[in-house]
Amino acid sequence: MKIVYILTYLMSFVFILGETLRRGLSYFSINATTMVEDYLCGLLLLTAAVLWTKGSQLAEKYMVAAWAYTTGGMFVPFYAHLEAYLRGATFRADHPHTDVNSVILKGIIWSIALICFLIVIKSQTKSTEKN
Repeated sequence: MKIVYILTYLMSFVFILGETLRRGLSYFSINATTMVEDYLCGLLLLTAAVLWTKGSQLAEKYMVAAWAYTTGGMFVPFYAHLEAYLRGATFRADHPHTDVNSVILKGIIWSIALICFLIVIKSQTKSTEKN
């Protein structure tokens, strides 16, 4: 679980700082939904990580919620971009199908989220069974 907590901090900054550095705050005027989604994801992950660090009883619940949100939130960006690549057609101008590195990066982020989600679910199930 320790690696999950480290990844929780790391991925929170990937979503918050990565989105800001990649697109800039001016992107809010172009696609606010994408920006809000990534910032909310980052804030949920950061909240879960901070609660874990503080030893809060809510930490496990926030971890499950944050990683579930991250997994779901990355599903469409990854698979839509992958589908665009496989079809050879750009669906969104800011996500060209020829940008294979973005497809790979989104796939890695989605995979990390899914794996962390499954780990925290399994961990919470074990701790619930003990009580």
